[in-house]
Amino acid sequence: MNVFNRKHPLEEQVKFLGERDQFLDLLDWLAAGREALIGQLARAPEGRLREISGKIQAYDEILTMCGYQQLLMKRALRQAQGMPQ
Repeated sequence: MNVFNRKHPLEEQVKFLGERDQFLDLLDWLAAGREALIGQLARAPEGRLREISGKIQAYDEILTMCGYQQLLMKRALRQAQGMPQ
């Protein structure tokens, strides 16, 4: 599937996926991976700093593009209202 097509622009696809719990589970996994990489920075040899930083940046870009923070707020609202996730 080409995500850069005219029929289903990327923004629409991300919005559609944002309504699915499984997509938020994937983003949670990416956020956890990002945090693990940040933890590795402190003990990483100098030669790996650029590689780890690049991975962190890639995870950040994906999470930002997908509106992860907004999706977390929506999840918290649903939980506060007693609605199923």
